[in-house]
Amino acid sequence: MKFASLSLRQVAIGVPIFGVLNWAILQFAILPKMTEAQRMRLYAGWSSTPYPLLINTAFICFAVWFVFSYTYKGSLATPGRKIAVFAMALGSLCGMLVSLAIRVVWRI
Repeated sequence: MKFASLSLRQVAIGVPIFGVLNWAILQFAILPKMTEAQRMRLYAGWSSTPYPLLINTAFICFAVWFVFSYTYKGSLATPGRKIAVFAMALGSLCGMLVSLAIRVVWRI
């Protein structure tokens, strides 16, 4: 099976499943074994990390444009690139949501 033969629907289902598995492993296996000081170092405060959040948001906006708008008229939008950009954007979104969920649940 080639990477380009995947559909957007398959990627849209598979990547969030990996995100949920990542959250479950962190929530139930790794974080309970850590001290509070270790958890605080793992997830720095919001004010110390605004730029990665902005970069992720900008990348997600670019990916939505690339996958759903540029593909109809752009010459660089091959099926493989479209799938790769879509998967990376979903991975970024899932990572942001996992980070938010961990911060809320563990009050970091």
